[in-house]
Amino acid sequence: MGGRGRAAFFGADPRRVAAGMACTILGIGLVVGTRAHARSFVGHPVRPVVLASATPVPPGSLALYQAGAASCPGLSWTVLFAISEVETRHGTFGTTSPAGAVGPMQFLPATWKAYATDGDGDGRVDIDNQPDSVMTAARMLCANGGGIPSQLATAIWSYNHSWQYVARVLSLSAALPSG
Repeated sequence: MGGRGRAAFFGADPRRVAAGMACTILGIGLVVGTRAHARSFVGHPVRPVVLASATPVPPGSLALYQAGAASCPGLSWTVLFAISEVETRHGTFGTTSPAGAVGPMQFLPATWKAYATDGDGDGRVDIDNQPDSVMTAARMLCANGGGIPSQLATAIWSYNHSWQYVARVLSLSAALPSG
């Protein structure tokens, strides 16, 4: 499906178009609809990707994700929410990965050092602090083109070098209300 068809299929929502483009690059189909009525925009049947349903936005956290997104014009808060959901369900899973990533947004220590941001204004940057972690994720995504719809997929890939991860984050982000 050409670019025009892809935009029409996804209702011209840039997050959905970016998700579709990422899946096109990956050679996988973005599945829309229920398991029984799954459709692929690439024109051939695909096995639906089953995502855990999103955790409701934790009370008081919407403003945090929105502030993070506001620090990077063009980045949606839903992308930050989706990353937090996928990584640790907003800090509710253990916060150290087998690869050594730490905190609610799962940063490797070297990446944290490069992008660390004081998200709550307390004068410290703490990898285990949700506001610091979310603002650092926004900064990293923005530095890698996350505010530009055509570069969003590669910005997320720079966050976690897995195209399956990118597809999962984009799918979850696209399923959330943008308002």
